[in-house]
Amino acid sequence: MSFRHKMASVRAALALLGLLACATLAPPAEAAQLSKYFPLPNSLSISGVPRDALLKIQSNWLQNGLDNLKKARAEAEAALEKAKSGAADQVAAAEENVKKLDGMIAEAQEELALSDNNDSSHEIQRERKRKLMLNLNQWINELNRLATEQMKIAILKDGAEAMVAQNRNYQLSEQADNLEKAKRDPSIENWGEK
Repeated sequence: MSFRHKMASVRAALALLGLLACATLAPPAEAAQLSKYFPLPNSLSISGVPRDALLKIQSNWLQNGLDNLKKARAEAEAALEKAKSGAADQVAAAEENVKKLDGMIAEAQEELALSDNNDSSHEIQRERKRKLMLNLNQWINELNRLATEQMKIAILKDGAEAMVAQNRNYQLSEQADNLEKAKRDPSIENWGEK
């Protein structure tokens, strides 16, 4: 009986740890996520004050994603109108898609407004920093994932293809390293702390 009780406790603890690990690894729902609407920013070069440079990159990224969402919403609206005039069985799915895109657009607009908000309020600046860190971390993770893919290609291939993949791996890794260094810059570390 004691052994069973201990094993149940261990299983419960492991399950709790598993849930906590999933919660910390899962991307946050309240920040824009890398997707077909929000691809990795084209330019991640940082010049000047890292905080300002990263906020500008984030704002451009969010605006690009918002533009992609609005384009997708226009296409979804056209699909809905087409479904209404012919395929009645597809109307519900088309309406749901438009509704989903409307929600994503509203969230992206809210996040973009926060990214551009220069209000000196401690709460606003702390939330601004939190969102930037969430986005920055997902960019770093994606760069590292892409770098690993390129390294696998470099290992499996030979000749020019291997060299191209190796160079791309180096570029992606360097971008990820530069973003990691920027995270530790005083302009970011001391931001929103007072």
